[in-house]
Amino acid sequence: MKHTLSVIAMAVVFPLAAIAQTGYSDAGGRANGMGNASVTLQDVFSVQNNQAAMAFLEAPAIGLSTQNFFLVDGGINAHYGVFALPVQKAGVFGLSANYTGDITFNQTKIGLGYGRKLAENVAVGLQLDYVGTSTSEVGSGAAFTFDIGVLYKPTKALSIGAKTFNPIRAKTGLAYEEELPAIINVGIAYQPSEKVILCLEGEQNLTDDLRIKSGVEYQLIEQLYLRGGFISNPSMFTAGIGLKIKHIQIDLNSQFHQQLGTTPGLGLRYDF
Repeated sequence: MKHTLSVIAMAVVFPLAAIAQTGYSDAGGRANGMGNASVTLQDVFSVQNNQAAMAFLEAPAIGLSTQNFFLVDGGINAHYGVFALPVQKAGVFGLSANYTGDITFNQTKIGLGYGRKLAENVAVGLQLDYVGTSTSEVGSGAAFTFDIGVLYKPTKALSIGAKTFNPIRAKTGLAYEEELPAIINVGIAYQPSEKVILCLEGEQNLTDDLRIKSGVEYQLIEQLYLRGGFISNPSMFTAGIGLKIKHIQIDLNSQFHQQLGTTPGLGLRYDF
């Protein structure tokens, strides 16, 4: 009976989680406003999105972000916390924590990451992950896996990034042996001017169809950023704004699905 109920719960929760594709490579209000095209972005949320990109950070930073999917009462939420610490000549160390889900089904992911430049324009990153899965019917399970990423900047205006989560296809640790997602992200970012960034990314979950994620960021004035994006499979439009006040940046965003509605989000970054 418990197994049957767990299958029913996952049948309800997993379609929403698949649409959101959260918890693995789309942390931060900035990325959420840019169609979740995050694998090439170089900010504190790179600790979660691509550990190689955090190697380009020059100062300690902390970030928090949250999303409420489709404004469902008691529905699925995603909360992120990240911290990056550059160490002179030793690379950048990062710590990330993420909670995604609701009282019926949820996952907690905690990662310890490291990013290092191999040259001025090339970096690699690795993160060791603990993933805890909890269901209201069959209890909880735990798994250990990892992320690995790379970022290459052939020119000042161009960045190419790739990352994979859970290449070993670790299982959740629950009684029915469900596998954690195995996800590959490959993306490119082009910065035609100091005020504009264009991002395009492909995301392949080994059990699903390819998703295309795209976004743009425009710095309207020194303190204000405007963002937009599009995600395929299923189709969603995204929008966001960023407000920078000295060392603090506040990122507001929203994602729009034609049938399911709006997913609002909020992010906060502090650069020391």
